[in-house]
Amino acid sequence: MRMRMIFRMRPFPRFAPLWAALALAILLAAAQAMPTGNQTWSEEPWDAAVQESQAAAAPALSDPMPFNISGHEPSTILLGDSRINFSDYASQGPEQKPEMKMAELWIQEGNAWSRYKRAAVGDEVDLIFHNPAYGKADVYLISYADSSIEHRNLNFLEGYSLLKLTASKEGRQFVILVAKNAPSNALMIDVSPQPAALHNSPVDVMAAAPGRVKVAIVSERIRGYDVYVDGVFYSSDIADGKLDGNASFILSRDGKHTITVSERDGQGNTINKNEHAKEFKMNTAYTLKIN
Repeated sequence: MRMRMIFRMRPFPRFAPLWAALALAILLAAAQAMPTGNQTWSEEPWDAAVQESQAAAAPALSDPMPFNISGHEPSTILLGDSRINFSDYASQGPEQKPEMKMAELWIQEGNAWSRYKRAAVGDEVDLIFHNPAYGKADVYLISYADSSIEHRNLNFLEGYSLLKLTASKEGRQFVILVAKNAPSNALMIDVSPQPAALHNSPVDVMAAAPGRVKVAIVSERIRGYDVYVDGVFYSSDIADGKLDGNASFILSRDGKHTITVSERDGQGNTINKNEHAKEFKMNTAYTLKIN
């Protein structure tokens, strides 16, 4: 006589796969956002650092002023060694929809517009910005000499605007406008020291310079990372031309800011990201060490 053996299987919960997938996603997200290694902040008064370097002498940039291009067109456009009539330059290329046009930046010098200029410390440089649409846009002032980045979020009218930039530190500097997540061309300004004859009296650098906050990130472990402040890109460890794990930038406002360090792999994919919400004080230098 054969005996039947009946095995009763416990019903598998209907939503178990969904919960398992959700739990895995949460764990992966937490692993990506979780800081790895030891990370410490240090700070010190920045008065001495300001006097010893030009990092605190941030370029002064005016707010945008409406610029009526009609009747004020340049006679010449300078692109490298090429000279082009403005009318010829304006008529080049196919017609585009207004919303597809890119922002353009120019340096105005007399009746000519260019994208490069030699200036001296203290010189005022006229910048012409063309923004295809009304709204907020980000202006980045990048100093190659000290790897600092000044960021301004400004409100632009549609069309042409005039901004005045006061060159306040030596070295090569770049100006870039980002509107609607699209970058403009870059302007390059080489700033040299004033002639010795103009230095008739000593200058109190700290009395003239506005308050600033300096932030440095130092790591011997990670390479190829970007730095964001309150969600806005500010610097990277290759901003000074070296992939060495070091980055620095200047904040023009004190208060609480969120510093995000986003590490990338060789293909540009984010492999580790951590955030640091911290209260910053003017005229103070902060260093974040990631070991």
